[in-house]
Amino acid sequence: MIRNFFKVALRNLIKQKLFAGFNILGISVGIACSTVVYLFIQHHQSQDAFHVNAPTTFMVNHLRTTNGEPERWATSPDPIGPVLQADLPQVTRFVRFHGVGAVVKSGSNVFHESIHFADPAFFSLFSFPLQAGSIELFSDPSSLVLSEPMARKYFGEEDAIGKSLTVLFDGEIRRNFTVTAVAAPFPNTASFHFDMVVNYGVGKALGWREGDWSRHVQATFIQVREPGDVTRVTAALSHYANRYNAVNRQAPIQAFYLDNLTQISQNSHETRHSFASGTSPTGLIMLGILAGLVLFMACFNFMNYTIATSTTRFKEIGVRKVLGSTRKQLIRQFIGENLLVGCLALGLGLLLAGTLFLPTFSRLIDFYQLRFNPLDNWKLIGFLVLLVGSISLVSGLYPSLYISAFSPIAVLKGKQRIASSNGLVRTLLVVQFGLSMFTVAAAIVTTQNAQFFRHMDVGYDQTQLVVLRADGEQSFNQLRDAALRLPDVTKVAGSQDQIGRTGDAIAILEHGTTRSTTEIMRISSEYISTLGLRLSQGRSFLSNSPTDADQSIIVNQALVKAMGWTSALGKRVRLQDKVCEVVGVVDDFNYRFFFLKIAPCVLKMNLPPANRVLTIKVNTPDIARLSDQLKSEWQKAMPDVPFEISRQDDVYSMSYDEARRVKDVFSYVAFLTLIISAMGLFALVSLNIAKKTKEIGIRKVLGASAFSIANLLNREFLILITAAGILFLPLAFFALKGLLGSIYAYHIPVTAGAFITTLAVMLLVALVTIGAQVYKIATANPVKALQTE
Repeated sequence: MIRNFFKVALRNLIKQKLFAGFNILGISVGIACSTVVYLFIQHHQSQDAFHVNAPTTFMVNHLRTTNGEPERWATSPDPIGPVLQADLPQVTRFVRFHGVGAVVKSGSNVFHESIHFADPAFFSLFSFPLQAGSIELFSDPSSLVLSEPMARKYFGEEDAIGKSLTVLFDGEIRRNFTVTAVAAPFPNTASFHFDMVVNYGVGKALGWREGDWSRHVQATFIQVREPGDVTRVTAALSHYANRYNAVNRQAPIQAFYLDNLTQISQNSHETRHSFASGTSPTGLIMLGILAGLVLFMACFNFMNYTIATSTTRFKEIGVRKVLGSTRKQLIRQFIGENLLVGCLALGLGLLLAGTLFLPTFSRLIDFYQLRFNPLDNWKLIGFLVLLVGSISLVSGLYPSLYISAFSPIAVLKGKQRIASSNGLVRTLLVVQFGLSMFTVAAAIVTTQNAQFFRHMDVGYDQTQLVVLRADGEQSFNQLRDAALRLPDVTKVAGSQDQIGRTGDAIAILEHGTTRSTTEIMRISSEYISTLGLRLSQGRSFLSNSPTDADQSIIVNQALVKAMGWTSALGKRVRLQDKVCEVVGVVDDFNYRFFFLKIAPCVLKMNLPPANRVLTIKVNTPDIARLSDQLKSEWQKAMPDVPFEISRQDDVYSMSYDEARRVKDVFSYVAFLTLIISAMGLFALVSLNIAKKTKEIGIRKVLGASAFSIANLLNREFLILITAAGILFLPLAFFALKGLLGSIYAYHIPVTAGAFITTLAVMLLVALVTIGAQVYKIATANPVKALQTE
């Protein structure tokens, strides 16, 4: 019986080669998209699960409220780990993990590197395997553990164990370290890793004080005895929040909370200063929806093909029924044929996923190549089996029920016909066209948004600005003076941090009973004019004025709004336990990523000794030549520090890249949905022409023009596309408006132009798809048409 089913199924596929090919190709594209997205989601759901202690390891985070908005922060006060272990019997150990920038030297090789400090339990808490050496010596303050790429970078193919590296912290603190271990390549499911890690105790040489509740570290991990102990530990954390707030009255928090190790990457997108890499749940959901959309469209094609081609099998169905086949047997036959199509599509889909879709997807989102080995991934095998089974059942159930219900007598007498006004076929076409329109509209809108970011007013003149970072007052002065002597330099300003890479110094600003959380940027008196920040009220800081440095502040419009002021000038406020006067107001400027709202900000004046960052305004596009001139001065001022220069507009590269990734993903999906829609339209028009061949021949004999023939064949499909636009484009408008608003704080307004263009694109694709077929039949010899069976 099964053998007979497959023989009949194969015979029908071969008989309808064109439509079977469209079916298999469409379903395979849907399976390929679903497979890639499943692997991506599976990867993110399994991040950090390779650590043996993951079920009992938790990260200490904190919650704070910024102007009424709750925020998650990944940082934690330095003492929280040791105190929790000392006070709570459920906590068995802790690890603090904190990274700083430093200069590393080995012989003549000098590089800027990121060095992490970790407590001695780091390598016993986490399952980072070693390639060489031992962690037994990690408690030694002179011990250094390298990642495998860093070992090759500094020592090539030589054994790195026992080799020495010199590290320069803060431009003046020099320490020698001995390599005692080299980590093996990190698993691709690790959400965090390190280049170089040293004992946390080395921080004392940098001025870190034990028990300092005002100093934050990037991450504090604790391990509990049993996973259930986390409830008791969480209940005890409120006491430590009060202890923290007693010391940090200017930046209080609401609570400490715990995230399991496997959750930190999943929550990283909504956690400030998270050191773990991950994709937001919204992004994963969006990818899943897009993959499902492509698959559904392929299934709609499948159903439409099956219903539309059923006229070629009427006699087969009638004969089977007369010979005793039950309706249940016919349904099994049709479902079995669909299952065969699904299995063939599965093979092609896996080939497309591994060779085309997965590499393309990785390039689109700047992600490393996911491992693709279906035979080693039982969860993926189960997902694919369920997927193919569902496709076969969903796509084949209605057509099989519909076709198997025909009367055998009516079929054999040739009286049975597929209803030309079949509501389901038309509904599926409208839905398919509508979904395709949504993806095209999304591609257009996100492309416009990416271009909008490139030309967005960020509140100051970011062009022709270059940035250098000095390692001390003397080198800062040398570089500043040297830069001012260059003919291509017009202005130089100093600051403690760089716009876009601020350290997020948080404080509470108070005026009477009104309070606002604000971020603080410390700048020189020349900073506002150098960057072109726009003063809307008041004045800038006076050059080298101790009074301005101590008692004056300039605020942005976001702070004015947060405080409810109509005029800020002259307001005397309390900031960091000092009374300051507002002497100026600047227009809002983007000092964070575009997907974050501009927050209240205070500009406070730094006197020269405290400045470390030079922002240089130039009047030449030849940054390379200017860089060479500055490099020679750099080597005089800081001979042991590698030269680094950056453009100010580079700080927004993350926002640009985010917008580009969203645009590329939607454009890719729009391309796929257009192809699937075009294949479905082509097949249905071909069937429609085949059914109306004699009618067309008669019309031509009676004098019908080619235009009227084309109108006869095209009209229904063009009406359906127009109906899809009327129904779906308004929904797409609100969906895309909500999508942009959920991702970006600032984005292009969604206008009708994108949707008019979308409808025009769909109509053009339809006309191109069916135009060749219509032209061929409209200009063909009517005699041949009348001779067809």
